[in-house]
Amino acid sequence: MKTVHTKRHFLSLAAVTALAIAAASPAVVSAQGAYPNKPIRVVVPFPPGGAIDTFARSISQELQVQLGQPIVVINKPGGGSQIAAGEVLGSPADGYTIFLAQTGDFSVNPHLYKNINYIPARDFDGIGMFVRAPQVMLANNTGKVNSVSTLKNELSRQGSGVMYGSFGPGTAPHLLGHILGNSTPGAKVTHVPYKGFPPAMQAIMTKEIDLLFDAVPGTLNMTRSGKIVPLAIADAHRSSHLPNVPTTAEIGYPNLVMEFWIGAAVKKGTPRAIVNRLNEVFTKAVATPEIAKRFEDLGYSRVTMSADQFDAYVAAESLRMKPLIQEAGVVAE
Repeated sequence: MKTVHTKRHFLSLAAVTALAIAAASPAVVSAQGAYPNKPIRVVVPFPPGGAIDTFARSISQELQVQLGQPIVVINKPGGGSQIAAGEVLGSPADGYTIFLAQTGDFSVNPHLYKNINYIPARDFDGIGMFVRAPQVMLANNTGKVNSVSTLKNELSRQGSGVMYGSFGPGTAPHLLGHILGNSTPGAKVTHVPYKGFPPAMQAIMTKEIDLLFDAVPGTLNMTRSGKIVPLAIADAHRSSHLPNVPTTAEIGYPNLVMEFWIGAAVKKGTPRAIVNRLNEVFTKAVATPEIAKRFEDLGYSRVTMSADQFDAYVAAESLRMKPLIQEAGVVAE
C-alpha cells in the first residue's frame, strides 16, 4: 500500500526534530539567533600577568570548550578600570563582551572616583563571583611590629605609631589600615601609598613600613617561607591556607574585615537566559579538577553564586565601602 505524506505530517516531523536539537544543545536562543555563534571577548581591566588576567587565561580554554566559540582575553588597564568598563559598555548588550573584575572595580571605585563613567547597579548585570580570598595583616618578622602584642603596644604607646603601606589611595590595604586606626582611639597610624604590589612588598621586607595588608594569594609563598609574619586574617573565619593565623575578630578588631574576589558582569540589558548560561559555564570551568586545584594552590577558595546573588552581594558591599572611603577622605579624579 502506498503511504501518503501530508503537509501536516511533514510539519510534525520538523517540529519534533527542532525540539530534539534544542534539547541536545546548550546554546541559548535569542533574537540574534543561537548564543553563542561568534567569538566572545573577556575584557580585563589590568595588565597581563596580574591576578585577574591569570584567572581569565586559566579558564579561557575550558570556557571555549563549553561554549564552542573562541574566547579572546583583552587587557584594557588604566583609569581605575574605567577604560575596560567603557569597552564593555560601548558594546552591544548581547553577551559577547564580558567584564572580568575584582572587589574594587564594583565596590570601591564608584565611591572613589569623582567622575566615574560607570555605576555597577545602573550599567551592569552581574554574572557571578567565582573565587575569593581574605586579606591578611602582614608584618616583618624582625620589625618593631612582629606579633599581635607588639602591634597593640605600638598602637597604644604614647608618642609611638604604626606605618602601614598600600597599593595606592582607596585600595583595600589603605581602607583596612584606616579601619585599624579608627579601632584604637588616639593611635597614630600613618598611611604610606605605593604604586602597586612590588614596591609595597619591598617596603615591608626592608622595614620601611610596619604593616601591609594583602590577599592570601599574593603573599602565601612569602608567609610560608617565614620572611613575612601573618598576624591576622581579615575575615569572619580562619583561612584553610593559613589555619593557625587568627581572625581579626579573634585579636580584638571585629570590624577589620575585607576580602578579595573575582567576578564577571555584562552590559545591563543582556538577555537573562544568556546571563544565566554564562554563570553556568564560568562556574563549571572553575570547578573542573585541574583548574580548581590550581586556584586552591594559589590561595583562593571557590565560590558558587547565582547572578542574582552576586548583584545583591555587590550592592551590600558597596554600601559598606562608601562610608569608609568618605571617612578616609580619598577622592580620585
